[in-house]
Amino acid sequence: MLATACGAPPCPCARSRLLPSASLGIGYGGARVRSTRQMAPRRAAVVRCGLLPVDPWAPTMDSQSVASQLFAVSLFPYLGFLYFMTRSKTAPGLTLFGFYFLLAFVGATIPAGIYAKVHYGTSLSNVDWLHGSAESLLTLTNLFIVLGLRGALRKLEEEDTKESISEASQDSKEKSSV
Repeated sequence: MLATACGAPPCPCARSRLLPSASLGIGYGGARVRSTRQMAPRRAAVVRCGLLPVDPWAPTMDSQSVASQLFAVSLFPYLGFLYFMTRSKTAPGLTLFGFYFLLAFVGATIPAGIYAKVHYGTSLSNVDWLHGSAESLLTLTNLFIVLGLRGALRKLEEEDTKESISEASQDSKEKSSV
């Protein structure tokens, strides 16, 4: 049988193979030959996909277990993104707040998912009032990011129009002085 990394029972179809050591049927002189079988040597195998040990033949492997592992691993690159975005000081303040607010969404979604599983026996996506509440935090995150970027674009446009007005006024002064 195959050994699984997570301790789940191996797949029933992965039973060790039986090897026949004698032929079945009638032997020399018409005597029946009793069949004896030997067990094939067992091999333990664990498949590693990247960082996470995964047994693709395990019957208990589901998308939720893989998704939770990927979710946990994805937090580190996002924290790195926030660190460098903050350090660069080029992002608008409201946009940066929106990216940080996404952590509030994550922080609220995890307990809401646990609550849904314990009290309702199902996933968060099947409990409407909890799912809607958690998703409203994601909506706020998106609004903060978009409004911050919109404010930065308007500020750039105002600076461009002020520069063009000042250039035009300088050109008209030069022409009038000549």
